[in-house]
Amino acid sequence: MTLRPKPTIQKALISSTSRFVGEYEKNGMLLAHAWPDFYDRTASTRWFEGPLSRSAFVFIFETPPLIEKSGPVPDYSPMGDLICAYLAVLFGKRFDFHGIIESRGLFHFPNLKQFEHLCDHHLPQNSHSPRVDFPVPLELGQFSRIERLLLAPLPDIKFLRTFQGATKFYLQALRNIEYDPEIAYLHLITAGEILSNYYDYRTEALLDTQTLKVLSKIQEELVNGDRVAKFISKKLLQVKRRFVETIIGLVEKDFFQHSEAKEPFAGLKESSFRDTISAAYDLRSRYVHTGIPFRNLVSHYISGMNNEIMIGKPVVEDKEFGKILAKVPTYLGLERIIRYCLLRFAQLNNAYIEPSIV
Repeated sequence: MTLRPKPTIQKALISSTSRFVGEYEKNGMLLAHAWPDFYDRTASTRWFEGPLSRSAFVFIFETPPLIEKSGPVPDYSPMGDLICAYLAVLFGKRFDFHGIIESRGLFHFPNLKQFEHLCDHHLPQNSHSPRVDFPVPLELGQFSRIERLLLAPLPDIKFLRTFQGATKFYLQALRNIEYDPEIAYLHLITAGEILSNYYDYRTEALLDTQTLKVLSKIQEELVNGDRVAKFISKKLLQVKRRFVETIIGLVEKDFFQHSEAKEPFAGLKESSFRDTISAAYDLRSRYVHTGIPFRNLVSHYISGMNNEIMIGKPVVEDKEFGKILAKVPTYLGLERIIRYCLLRFAQLNNAYIEPSIV
């Protein structure tokens, strides 16, 4: 008997600022707790909701045996980042990857610097309570809801690549909001953009009535009008409109029946939702094209309110920029929107299964 690790068993150390119970073991995968020293009295402070809250877990998975002289030695660390992204979207909580601790028959040393950082436990992503949308209990066995993302036969490759790309940006937003609100907000917009590129929209769905009338006139009156109109319409199919239509299409009416804002007036509204989403993309475009910063404006949550929309009109020098800011969702609002869309997207592609039909 050898005490050396098996080359086919890979172990990744991850953690979360939220508290979880239980474990997941199935299909050559194990997600279980990495317990602290029970004799360390300070360790228990991390189990309670607060700035120090953080729990560690090990994700263990089995891989095929290595074939000698078959090329570069595989790097399994991307699986750690991917599992964190999947768990973050599933639970709506922050997860961090600390490195592979055992892989290819070798031991590895993790990076534990995140354990030195404090967290804002008032943010829903760090709290010890389930989210209001897709309220998944904070129990590791709930990973079974999305296990199809890792099991053969895998979902459609176009869906899988879209979902993986979008979830990685979603997780980056959760990790950055407390240090760089601008980057966090832009990551959420990027996650929505990736989702929007999954869908093929008809020209009529992305162009307004007036533009469609002009294109129709070009088709009828110009020589080679069909070709000219087609060329113009492709140029006019804005990324923004695709983004807005995707979000509107994925968000159902039940989304507006509850909120994480403490007061009804501070929550997202169905009546103004299109304008809200449109303004969020306008804010992204304004920042990317002009560099006008919005810093902490979108992460400004009125004390104890957790407002998902802006309350009042921000005071800025640029009036047009101020109009955009007055309509945008806050980070909390946009994060809630994007997580809902990601899980709804997975649900529509049979990659998220409710417990009643697992």
